Amino acid sequence: MSYANLGQTFAATFSPLVSTFGERLSFSREGQQAQWSFDGHVVVVELAATDWIAAQFIAPAGTDVVSGRPSAAVYASDRCGYAMTNADCERMVADMIAFFSGTREPRFTFVAAR
Repeated sequence: MSYANLGQTFAATFSPLVSTFGERLSFSREGQQAQWSFDGHVVVVELAATDWIAAQFIAPAGTDVVSGRPSAAVYASDRCGYAMTNADCERMVADMIAFFSGTREPRFTFVAAR
């Protein structure tokens, strides 16, 4: 596959995310890590292996009722990552849309607080 075709495939795969959230969606990248954000929700993806993407879904920060400190719930998708295939990238985008729209359990599993 040429780089031009790869770019077209990438754009087509992520277009539902952009069309759903528009200008309120932000994207940044540093090294192997990319981050999409929408209204306090954050999805951090990182190339975990040559053909595997790890993803963390981070809810907007709130105040922990016990400690009184800011805390955010961290979730993982049901399979805790995505293969570098069109089908899994489309699944990742669908998961991102669901998460940004407020879906949590059972589609995602709580894994940590930060």
